[in-house]
Amino acid sequence: MIDLLKIEYAKVKNYSTFWVILAIYAVLVPLTYLGSSQLHLPFYPTADELFSFPTIWGFLTWTASLWNVLLGVLIVMSICNDISFKTQRQSIIDGQSRKQYILGKFYFFVVFAIIVTLYTFLMGLIIGGINSGFSDAASGIEYVGFYLIQTIGYFALAFFFAVLIRKSALTIVLFSVIIVFDIFLSPIFGLFMGDYYGEMLSQFIPTLTISHLTPFPFFQEMISYGKQMNPNQPEVYEMNEYLRLAVASMYVLAMVFVGYLSLKRRDL
Repeated sequence: MIDLLKIEYAKVKNYSTFWVILAIYAVLVPLTYLGSSQLHLPFYPTADELFSFPTIWGFLTWTASLWNVLLGVLIVMSICNDISFKTQRQSIIDGQSRKQYILGKFYFFVVFAIIVTLYTFLMGLIIGGINSGFSDAASGIEYVGFYLIQTIGYFALAFFFAVLIRKSALTIVLFSVIIVFDIFLSPIFGLFMGDYYGEMLSQFIPTLTISHLTPFPFFQEMISYGKQMNPNQPEVYEMNEYLRLAVASMYVLAMVFVGYLSLKRRDL
């Protein structure tokens, strides 16, 4: 595992675009979070609540997830560069099996996701600790774990598209459009299947399952408010967070496996 990770790190350590995009992500997350304290919306917390435990965990992971598309672009570039520059072929020629190549990529984006999650966790710990102390730091911390799986899910999706399409620019566009505009998938399902079944079944779309691991905080309160305004509206089945975590994990494994089969059968 360590040797495979060293190989993957060697591919990106001198790749300036990788580090520039990573730095942009590292700056955008705290700036977006600090800027969000100026919003005044129904059910939205005050600035003091936003920067305190336990509220910070749900909001910070949701804010960080908005910029995961940038991290997914890095995964796309890593895969497509290997294909374009024949790095994958050279690795196989040098004795690395296709299974080892896939495992190396998988290990890389899992470790990458862990590093990004630790960054988010430390940011929340510092901001929350400064503003409210650490007595409630453990409350709501499960959102950090959900964010980790979500990030791995986005990486797996980026890997899946990159392996199938094999063209960097086209893959980045497709991946970005699907991630950014997946909020329209539920209405589209509702248009063809009716609001009730459309909203229920759309929860199982891979991108929505993954993105909803860190939902907009107080989303449930907004739903409850909507029910009070329209009590005759039928109640739609809503996956609980742990079922969503299990389904998202299965999607991750499925996308990596399909990617492996695609690489195994294609010519290098």
